[in-house]
Amino acid sequence: MPAGQESQRAEEESAADGHRLVGGRYQLLTKIGEGGMSVVYLALDKVLNKEWAAKEIRHVDDPVQRELVVKGIVTEANMIKRFDHPAIPRIVDIIDDAGTLYVILDYVEGRTLAEILEKGGPQAEDAVANWAIQLCDVLQYLHRLDPPVIYRDMKPSNVMLKSNGLVELIDFGISGELAGADEHPGEQDDAVRLGTRGFAPPEQYEGGRGTDSRSDVYALGATMYCLLTGKSPGDYADATPPLRQVRPELSEGMEKVVAKAMQADPDDRYPDCAEMAYAIEHRGERERQERAKMLRIWRGFIGLAAASLVSLVLGVSATIGRIVVTDGDYNHWMQVGEQSASVSEATAAYRRAAQVKPGEVGPYLGMVSRYQEDQTFSRVEEEEFRSTILPNLEQVSSSGRYAELAFAVGKLYWYEYGVDAAEVAEPGRKTQIAGRSARIRAAAQWMDAAARDQSFAEHDAAQVYSSIASFNTGIVPSINEGSDLGSYAPYFQTLRDLVSFVSDESNDVMRLDVANLTLDALSTYPRKFRADGVSKQDILDLAHDAATLARESGSTTSLLDHERARALGTADEMGPIVEDAFIDARTVRQ
Repeated sequence: MPAGQESQRAEEESAADGHRLVGGRYQLLTKIGEGGMSVVYLALDKVLNKEWAAKEIRHVDDPVQRELVVKGIVTEANMIKRFDHPAIPRIVDIIDDAGTLYVILDYVEGRTLAEILEKGGPQAEDAVANWAIQLCDVLQYLHRLDPPVIYRDMKPSNVMLKSNGLVELIDFGISGELAGADEHPGEQDDAVRLGTRGFAPPEQYEGGRGTDSRSDVYALGATMYCLLTGKSPGDYADATPPLRQVRPELSEGMEKVVAKAMQADPDDRYPDCAEMAYAIEHRGERERQERAKMLRIWRGFIGLAAASLVSLVLGVSATIGRIVVTDGDYNHWMQVGEQSASVSEATAAYRRAAQVKPGEVGPYLGMVSRYQEDQTFSRVEEEEFRSTILPNLEQVSSSGRYAELAFAVGKLYWYEYGVDAAEVAEPGRKTQIAGRSARIRAAAQWMDAAARDQSFAEHDAAQVYSSIASFNTGIVPSINEGSDLGSYAPYFQTLRDLVSFVSDESNDVMRLDVANLTLDALSTYPRKFRADGVSKQDILDLAHDAATLARESGSTTSLLDHERARALGTADEMGPIVEDAFIDARTVRQ
């Protein structure tokens, strides 16, 4: 059926269902939001069977005004295309449907902070601090792009809170790239009258002043003020009252953070969002220092013994308090990592957990588990993992569970590091062997670490992997030096052990990789095995066991199909290969 007829038929079917089809592909299901210029629908992609958000831009009759709207939408889409941050939804399509524009973007399931505020009233300080630190992270990401991007519309209604506790920044309609602002500040006057009064900083709606990253610092401070008090700073005719004048139970540290962020002069604010995030996270330190100072003064008026007792009690209380806070943060981020459907969100949460408790193996095991989901450990993921664990490796390696972590990381490298379509594009075996060798080299140090712990429950398996890695990394230099004799019999035994271990595995990637590793070794070194005393029957038996691994493995992807076919093809050739190796041996003896 021609494409035009398919589109027409899809639209007719959609109309019959009572749902409008946009662009012959996106079925508008229900309205989920509405603003001054747009209505947002939940849309079903009829091609990918995936849910998106569809933002409908209201029809504008004035052609000049419409051109401005279209230009703004295209500019926003092109800008967002270069973003790569889990807290920023992607724009995937723009459609002009009979004069009505639709922007198709990631569907973010959750509630805006404005909705949460409306239903729940002023929010708890710790919750607001958590959201603000996350927002600092995404704003700092935008500000560090080249050229920097200034969001310019931070407010509760533009922040979505998902069920896993993570926030997303929505609506980049008035964001702008800050090109050459230091040299030509007047060029940023396009920000005039943009944004929302009460949240936008003075320079954003006063002519002649430019915007920069500190403008977003102000707006984030105003957003925090609103979430903590239930009142927008724009509600006040005069100066905005201090935070604790509205809610006395809030901490002095939080009041100072918000006040500094909302200074009228940009030079008096935090210079960037990274420094603001640090201030939020450490907002209670000054109060603790002041209390300690007062305690020292008070100690001067009482006996040493009494003072010591009070100091002990306060010290224990403070320690317990820190433990409770730390445990709470750690458990929160671990739970987010476990529950998040997005790998990038999950790994971001695990990285936060690792910051709270860098010596715990849980966050790193969580990252490994999420990396394994698509059976590919990319080089980008490796860099993310290494940058998380290496600064903390000394603490982690002291954990009683370090061998467990090292073994998991070793298997991740061994089976999934750098595996992609390019590696299996050519069916030639050299590409496969080269790729495996790189993975084994990368896994070697982790397997060695796991094998060193005699009490580790999977020590024997770790020792097998470590021995195979040692053989594969050292055999070529040994052959060149003529010192390889005696290496092959132990290697044969480790291959036999590995096949035995993996035969109980349900992971088809592991089963097929071990099958090919074993068959490649048997077909490459049959004479070497014979010279080290391995019998012909033992070689044939191990080849049979490896072939059985492959034969009983599933093949749900083209990669697995290829690996399975390659293993079975090598197995079919093993009989003649082994016979030739042992015939040569008899001929030599004659």
